[in-house]
Amino acid sequence: MESWTPFPYAQDYAFTAGDVARRWERLHQGDAEPLPHDPAVLEAWALFHGGRFAEAARAGMAAGGAGITVANKATIVYATYLEPSEARRLELFSQAAECARQQAAAEPDNPNAWFWHAYALGRYAQGISVARALAQGLT
Repeated sequence: MESWTPFPYAQDYAFTAGDVARRWERLHQGDAEPLPHDPAVLEAWALFHGGRFAEAARAGMAAGGAGITVANKATIVYATYLEPSEARRLELFSQAAECARQQAAAEPDNPNAWFWHAYALGRYAQGISVARALAQGLT
């Protein structure tokens, strides 16, 4: 994983896995992600909520399973708000879309796998030309 620009306010959001578990309902009211049972996945979410996006993405991928969702979300949020390079941003959206596609294929009843696949493709498509989107079958 290439170096990611750090979130400048991470020190203001020091979450532990326990903090995230206690606040889970409020933190995930919008996406209805279920509270993970795997401590490694919960730790990845703590990194995400603490603005440590690169670490969250690595931890989520390492955890596998439910960790893929946090890895995709961390990658997409980072790419959207912090990545300064347009080319790298598009690469990250493309990677997250493919990872989410694979997750959705493996877990067809996981709505967030489908959501992050569509979201990453949408953000990717916004950054390319219409002709390129058509050539890639994104229409």
